[in-house]
Amino acid sequence: MPITCPICRASASLLAKHPDADIYRCKSCTHAFSDIASMSGQEEYGADYFDDTHRRWFEHPNTQLFDRVAAYIPQGGSVLDVGCGRGDFLRHLHRTRPDIQLTGIDFSPNQHESIRFMRGDVIDLDIQERFDVVVSLSVIEHVADCVAFAHRMAELTKQGGSTIVNTPNEASILYGLGRAGRSFGVPLAFNRLYSRHHLHHFTPKSLRRLLESSGLTVSKHIMHNAPVNAMDLPVRNPVADAVLRAGVWAVFAAGSITSKTYLQTVVCSA
Repeated sequence: MPITCPICRASASLLAKHPDADIYRCKSCTHAFSDIASMSGQEEYGADYFDDTHRRWFEHPNTQLFDRVAAYIPQGGSVLDVGCGRGDFLRHLHRTRPDIQLTGIDFSPNQHESIRFMRGDVIDLDIQERFDVVVSLSVIEHVADCVAFAHRMAELTKQGGSTIVNTPNEASILYGLGRAGRSFGVPLAFNRLYSRHHLHHFTPKSLRRLLESSGLTVSKHIMHNAPVNAMDLPVRNPVADAVLRAGVWAVFAAGSITSKTYLQTVVCSA
């Protein structure tokens, strides 16, 4: 059976056989994605996800990104963080922007006296309210139906408000090196980047295509990196960890120079 791109519905071709799933690429919009039918189980998001598997990521929140996103929230405005995880972004806003009305949605339980948390799937939850800013940080790549997810974000944004989506950049130097390493028989980086951890791998072109097809107007496309200390690396030895982090720093620096950074954040107007 032919595989079609979930974003533009064009035919997709096999990019690579991965231990977790077959990875396909759409030649039309450049989107890469896992074939869920071939996947050997999907990642679960229990306590181990935050405390062990991606411990470094959550120990070193990207506060620089948080502040860049906060600049789009009007004084006294409302913000919805879709897939808020442990609420790091919302807790940061509570400390730095106490004027904002804060709401988060996630499958994980959360509690804070000044932040409203809802538990469940944003696509299915009955939410009558609309928000000045709807944010999704490093979430859309995990969602099987990214099209329905993007449409729902747009729907929950007030007219004239902002929808902000952050996700890794599959066109980055880091991803390119991962693919090159695999072709030379060194698949470690490739296998980590394309693991079941992410179902979708957006290029700037495919992310823009998805958001515009959801009725949003892209106003800014920000290319940036994550904190190097936040990267979860497959080593335990402190010396090996330091060497690998130095390499990541060099790759990130090259990405900044060439605008092929590891992360991308798109700001849209509704």
